[in-house]
Amino acid sequence: MRDFLLWAGVGLLGMGVGRWVWRRCAPVSFWYVLGFPVKVVTIYGTWRAVASGCGLSKRVRRWRWRVPGLPGWGAE
Repeated sequence: MRDFLLWAGVGLLGMGVGRWVWRRCAPVSFWYVLGFPVKVVTIYGTWRAVASGCGLSKRVRRWRWRVPGLPGWGAE
């Protein structure tokens, strides 16, 4: 078990150093491959709380009773 933890630690350290070197040497490819997807997931995960706190969101009505084609109906 001790050998596994040692190799796991060395592997994690190597991945961290490799990520740092990649970010320093090729920032554009790092952004497209790793940075942007992480940022999208972060924003998607926190958007509901941020939007409701700022008053940017409103409840979505599941059942919208609209009659298409009639003037004045369904216009928001």
